Amino acid sequence: MPDSAGPATLPLLRLSVERVDGAVVLELSGRMDAEGVREIQGRFESAADGSAPVLIDLSGIAFMDSLGIALLVRLAKRLRSSSTPVAVIPGPGPVARLLGLARIDRILNVVFTRNDAWGILRGPPPG
Repeated sequence: MPDSAGPATLPLLRLSVERVDGAVVLELSGRMDAEGVREIQGRFESAADGSAPVLIDLSGIAFMDSLGIALLVRLAKRLRSSSTPVAVIPGPGPVARLLGLARIDRILNVVFTRNDAWGILRGPPPG
């Protein structure tokens, strides 16, 4: 008997893209698995093109597998080459634990609030 609480019963991956205070905010919700990543990958990568700081809000993600992590790693590598600041909010629960186990914080700025994210994206105050 299938587990009714498994990843297949969660909503597909949704991506919201907006510009806020000179940064690109990518807000994701649903499940970040093979099907979901395939669905949003082009929009995700073109929105985070390196022309502006990037905030990735994963607090609406209920499930993430290795393809979701791979998408974040590819983005981190690409944006690092252009010195574009990136901050990721994993939200509470399993996604935060998964990113910790995968040591994503070694290549991306993982924070838990939007205030902390804005601090990273704006950089240190002048002076």
